[in-house]
Amino acid sequence: MKKFHLLSLVFLIVLPALAYGSSYAPIADFSAVSKNPQCRLTTMHESFLNNWTPPAQYFMVPPYPNAVLASAMPSGNAQIHGQAYQTLPSAVLLSADPPEKILEFYKSRLGAGWYQAEDLDMIYLYRLPRPVASGTALTQQLMSRPGSIPNIAIDTELSPCDQIIGPGARTRITVVSPPR
Repeated sequence: MKKFHLLSLVFLIVLPALAYGSSYAPIADFSAVSKNPQCRLTTMHESFLNNWTPPAQYFMVPPYPNAVLASAMPSGNAQIHGQAYQTLPSAVLLSADPPEKILEFYKSRLGAGWYQAEDLDMIYLYRLPRPVASGTALTQQLMSRPGSIPNIAIDTELSPCDQIIGPGARTRITVVSPPR
């Protein structure tokens, strides 16, 4: 009986660590914002991550090194405050690095068929057979066909709560991509 309890204790300690260890990216530390009423949306993302964390090789694009995972969604449906929403396979990462360095990292790893556009103070890397005419045209396509175009949005408009859960965070990286 003691062996069973000891084994159970080991599983309770080790399995969560293994699950987070094989996550797409290290999970942000939400403890500093959990009691802050202004960060309610941020702590809701933590509850999503507790329900589902993308596996290490889930997306078609690599996570940015040293970034923390602040939010993630699988493809499917979600209930948020009683409303049903269609979710897209996506992840939000926070990084202390400037957008230029992040852009350089992804451009060196993504390969052919990925293009760059800028719109709404964001830099987009997106995968299509050919580039679109403008950043505005890309935004229109992204909005009219959500989730159909793999893309990475890089922006610096972080909330104070983002900066708390990602210490030193300067840049948000949103990955929208089908699973491998």
